[in-house]
Amino acid sequence: MASKRFFYIILAIVMLVSLIFTGVVSTGCSSSSTSGQKIVLRENLIHPATDYMAKYTVTAAGRFNATFAGKYEITVHPGGALMGMAESLDGVRTGVVEIGQYPPGVFSNLDVRFASAELPFLYNNIEGNIAACKDLLPVYSEILEKNYNQKALALWTATSLDLISKNPIRKMADFKGVVAQAINPPTAAVITALGGSPVSIDFPDAYSSLSKGVVTAGMYATTQMVEYNMWEVAKYVVPVYMVPTFIVCAINLDTWKKLPKDVQEALLKEHQKMADDLNSLYEVLVTTNPKTLQDKGCDIYYLPKDERDRWHQAIQPWVDTQLAEMNKKGDFGKKVTDIASKINAKYPYIGYLEK
Repeated sequence: MASKRFFYIILAIVMLVSLIFTGVVSTGCSSSSTSGQKIVLRENLIHPATDYMAKYTVTAAGRFNATFAGKYEITVHPGGALMGMAESLDGVRTGVVEIGQYPPGVFSNLDVRFASAELPFLYNNIEGNIAACKDLLPVYSEILEKNYNQKALALWTATSLDLISKNPIRKMADFKGVVAQAINPPTAAVITALGGSPVSIDFPDAYSSLSKGVVTAGMYATTQMVEYNMWEVAKYVVPVYMVPTFIVCAINLDTWKKLPKDVQEALLKEHQKMADDLNSLYEVLVTTNPKTLQDKGCDIYYLPKDERDRWHQAIQPWVDTQLAEMNKKGDFGKKVTDIASKINAKYPYIGYLEK
């Protein structure tokens, strides 16, 4: 009886090994699909399915999947279904998912160079923020490839993080006693510099935190204020283009290297088209969102330029400290500010924001 049981165990092991080598059992992303098995690339998104980023990702994945039907497929997982924001960078690095979208600025405590993705007042407006994407994509990809085992496929802006509050804020003195949600280190620094008290809370909890009175203010993109109905829980909005943002889409480097060149090119093409489409959308929405919020009952206040300059000067010492730390890593801070200076000269702070 014992010998028969041993025989069946050996037989099962032999069959399993045979299945693995014939490709019936998947052992990860392979360099081709010659075995006939479809290769699935899971793309994790922080934002929910209702967000524009999720909708545009589904469209991009659809184009890619149509090209490689039955061979390669992108599956889209919004709302942090496979991993949360805090795990996004490391999750792509280790291959928990093949592709991930996340804001690099969230990880500036891990690597100060990521703070460059959300340095307060670095760009004057949405036009400048968008223009920087082309220059910064290879810059961020180099960091990710050398240090975090991933390659950047695309970069876009989610516009700026601006102020919404339960009570009017018109000048710096109004920040006294304000408890505000900080979704990353740069927003915490801004709130502190302006005289408020930051509370570190992840973005998905923004609505409930304002609703329950855990905080009385927060900094979010006006598009998010509209999409997530924040006008229901706070009524005072200051769209000043305060903290510009970037979202990166990155693929695990080991996965990338195993893919055929035509698949690599298609991944770049579709994700960069998605980034371009999102930038075009947000360029419009950043001008129309204030009116949308106003129609929902919000009070919209545009800072006069001299007051905006005061806010800028208040946070500048923190910005200078971050840049100095970045410059310890191969003059990275200078590289970023050179890009910003060139772009800001072309896109000065004028138009819909200056009242």
